[in-house]
Amino acid sequence: MIKKMSMKSWMGLACIGAAALAFASCEEDKHVCTLPAFAGFRIEPAVWSAGDSVTITAVQSSLGDLLFRAKYSWSVTCGDTTFTRDYDVVYDMDKSDPYIGIRLPDDFSVRSANISFSAEYSYSATAPTSAPAGVKGDGLYGNIMTYPASQLWGTGSGSYTYSW
Repeated sequence: MIKKMSMKSWMGLACIGAAALAFASCEEDKHVCTLPAFAGFRIEPAVWSAGDSVTITAVQSSLGDLLFRAKYSWSVTCGDTTFTRDYDVVYDMDKSDPYIGIRLPDDFSVRSANISFSAEYSYSATAPTSAPAGVKGDGLYGNIMTYPASQLWGTGSGSYTYSW
């Protein structure tokens, strides 16, 4: 013999089912990677002279999440001299802004530099379907964009010609 369930029992089961669905969908969202967004390049000092130490930083306007390896590549060309830097970090352990530091030669005399930056981020979880837009920062130069390139990694790149 099948007993009739009361209205309260049906309501209780419906609430439990709704809560379970909500919990499951929240769990899924928690494991989607987020790529960083960039605000532009910070260039210090503003005017370059022979023998100066120069630092160029790709400033993040929002940080990424659930990213394993980040591979950064820099190139700064001043006349016939090119400075490069390539390095890897475990992004979720080191979310600091990527940078290149260079020392200008004593015979340095050019008045501009071509700056190129690229990044590749390996995902630690589900690939994102989009990347956040960067918010341009005061005193920063150029544009750096990130893209969810595949199911395994995302990329970013930017360039700027700096003149003083």
